[in-house]
Amino acid sequence: MRAKTSLPIVDVKKYGGKQVAIVKGKIVASGNTLEEVLRRASKKVSPRPLHEIKVFSVPKTLSVIYYVS
Repeated sequence: MRAKTSLPIVDVKKYGGKQVAIVKGKIVASGNTLEEVLRRASKKVSPRPLHEIKVFSVPKTLSVIYYVS
C-alpha cells in the first residue's frame, strides 16, 4: 500500500512560470530550469535520494480547463 503524499498549495503569484521542487509536502527550491531547481534542492536536502524530489512546473496564471465529451 502506498503512503498518501500531500502536496502543498503553491502560490501562483510567487512561483508562477517557475519550476518548484517538493520534498515531503514542502517546497524546498524554485527556479527557471529543471537543472537549477534540482541543484538547489539537492543542496538543501543533501542526504535524500534524487528520486524523492518531485519537480512541478507552475503555470503563470490560474486557468481552468473544461472538457466536454
